[in-house]
Amino acid sequence: MSLKKRLIVTFLLLLILPIVMFAALTFITRQTLDDQHFGGMPDGMVQVSILQALTTLVMVITVTDLVLIIWLYKSIIRPLNLLTIATNKIKDGDLDFTLPTEPESTDELEQLCEDFEEMRIQLKKQIDTRLQYEQDTIELISNISHDLKTPLTAIKGYTEGILDGVADTPEKQKKYLRTIYTKAADMAVLVDELSFFSKIDTNIVPYNFKIINADNFFNDCVEEMSLDTEVKNVTLDYISKLKPDQCIIADLEQLRRVMNNLIGNSVKYMDKENGSIVILAEDIGDSVKISVQDNGSGIDEKDIPFIFDRFYRADSSRNSKKGGTGLGLAITKKIIEDHNGTISAQSFPGKGTCISFTLLKEGSPNASLELGEIDTGFRKKPWRILDKGAKIKP
Repeated sequence: MSLKKRLIVTFLLLLILPIVMFAALTFITRQTLDDQHFGGMPDGMVQVSILQALTTLVMVITVTDLVLIIWLYKSIIRPLNLLTIATNKIKDGDLDFTLPTEPESTDELEQLCEDFEEMRIQLKKQIDTRLQYEQDTIELISNISHDLKTPLTAIKGYTEGILDGVADTPEKQKKYLRTIYTKAADMAVLVDELSFFSKIDTNIVPYNFKIINADNFFNDCVEEMSLDTEVKNVTLDYISKLKPDQCIIADLEQLRRVMNNLIGNSVKYMDKENGSIVILAEDIGDSVKISVQDNGSGIDEKDIPFIFDRFYRADSSRNSKKGGTGLGLAITKKIIEDHNGTISAQSFPGKGTCISFTLLKEGSPNASLELGEIDTGFRKKPWRILDKGAKIKP
């Protein structure tokens, strides 16, 4: 019952009950006097009867008022006491409690308690997110310090070798300079990855979506990256189960970054003498499914749920030569989700890993989006489709 109804009921009972009791007392008294007038009860008995009636009336009114006050008091004081306790807990920084509420109650104070509980939950989520962000920042700084220290130390050492005359032949000097260049390039990649993640995490990366031919794009990716993989004795192949003219909707630059991240990870964690990476494209209805499969070292089952989390590294040892900030797969997941796709991973330790993601096909229900019109659950991004029907090469 709402507080308003409680007050109305209390008022009516306090108003009506004395009137009813007074009417009943008047009737009894009048009946008694009539009996006395016609030779009924003695005077003493009449007085006792009236006194008993008055006493009963006072007791009934008193008990009724007391019951109504207690009923009204509890309906108001209980929620207020709960809110006071909850407020003091929040003031002390304690958000790990639950405010007891009555679901679907029409009482205004109970509804206030429900709103207060929802506020506590949201506040706790915000604080937990903030604490997690601070922890991630600390971890990021630690990772950056390590990943920058290694190439900087190498650059400093080889530069000192050149300045001190250790590299006393053209061959040594060329070797030292090549190493310096390689380490500087690694640092540039690291800084670029960190910079890009900062932009994409705050949703300020502009997407330029186009309709592109799937086979053309992935064939070009394989052709472009196969030279780098062959140097490391890893073969890279593309198998298509798509129609030759199948088109997808994607941002060329960001999709290329996704492929570079996935293929780069496969090469980085390859532990076989004859490594193999296969890119498989399949039609799954409204989307195209792309799988990047390798026969590398694989990932432990316990790590699979976390590999797309930012800063997470399945190889937790900072002494590993593989390096990295743990941002590559987090960036990949963010880009795919911004393409309204999904991404998942399967792996068997010692046998290999398969990471699959989906991209919208041209003509699928979710693909015909105008600029600024985004379907439910899809992050609002500048969605522009250019050159409709064209087979675009990167």
